[in-house]
Amino acid sequence: AMWRAIDAGYAYFDGGSRPRWRKARGHWHRMAARAGSTPQLVSALEGAIAELRDDHVMLVSPGKSTGRRIPYDLDIWPRWREGTVSIEAVRTFGDADVAGLHAGQVVTRVQNVPVESAVREMLGAGRSTIPDIEWALRRVLAGPRIGLQRIDIREARRESVVEVERTAPAPSTSPPILARRMGDERDIGYIRVRIGAANGDLAPHFAGALGHMTGTRALILDLRESAGPGSREATRSILSRFATQPTPWQVRQAPGNPRATDTVEPDGATYTAPLVVLVDRWTAGEGEALATGLVAVAKARVVGTAMAGLRGELHEITLPVSGIVVRYPGERTFVAASGAPREAFQPSLPVDLSAPSGGPGDPILYRALKLLERR
Repeated sequence: AMWRAIDAGYAYFDGGSRPRWRKARGHWHRMAARAGSTPQLVSALEGAIAELRDDHVMLVSPGKSTGRRIPYDLDIWPRWREGTVSIEAVRTFGDADVAGLHAGQVVTRVQNVPVESAVREMLGAGRSTIPDIEWALRRVLAGPRIGLQRIDIREARRESVVEVERTAPAPSTSPPILARRMGDERDIGYIRVRIGAANGDLAPHFAGALGHMTGTRALILDLRESAGPGSREATRSILSRFATQPTPWQVRQAPGNPRATDTVEPDGATYTAPLVVLVDRWTAGEGEALATGLVAVAKARVVGTAMAGLRGELHEITLPVSGIVVRYPGERTFVAASGAPREAFQPSLPVDLSAPSGGPGDPILYRALKLLERR
């Protein structure tokens, strides 16, 4: 059932992924048929979807997962640059951050294995693109769910070893919405939205927080903390609070079909002052949809790094007997404001975390506040 659904409906097959997917079918089908338990079945299904090398293809199992959800449980964002693995970003307060890793460092070994060898083992034989390599790197650096992860790094010609104590991702006690006023005159609103938070419905919380921003001359919307995939209802509800008229916010295209445009209607009191959206590599899934939607709906300026780059609009199928849910991109998505693929979106004001301005602290928020300074 999973193979048929993905083979017919996955929106991002190309000249490399479709042959690889079809070639591997027999092997993973046999592994799934031999599975004697749910964990064994999940392992076989995960092996199959790994052939797609797409972070937005995922399983939701009735049992506990043994791995880390990427990008949601990842705390090191690696990049492959001319044969070198560099750290582009480290998630604030994550295990890697606590251990002392930071943007700009070069990774040479993980768990005593040269990082190139670890990637090659994960990808297998055959040609690999840079996106393939970086997909594998994210899994290599995600580390075990629990335990010690040894990472060899190089920085300014000095080499050292960092031991990252991996702890099981714990449910956050942070509220889904955090709102306050900022600036010398407290006239800049700030709302942090935890997309995918499990502790409450975002839409009414956001409406309440936005109501307290009446009279502010600008608003900063912080979308850098995605706890999970999020909900489309919350995305549309938040967008509606910035729409002054029916406005296109996203374009979708299923395989073999024409493009379809999604429109949002105004709902409630509309916030019309300038809007700045903060994003980083952990702005993922619905967070990316919301950020790019706000560019179209509210002419928002986006500050930060590239986002997670999760591709497409999710479709899902529930497998019979096991009840495992398989989610995969069934439609390509495009930014309504430009028509460009959503996964390729870049901030209008990029921030290089390996050489930030403004000193220690939060360089992305610093850049946003500088942008909103009175001239």
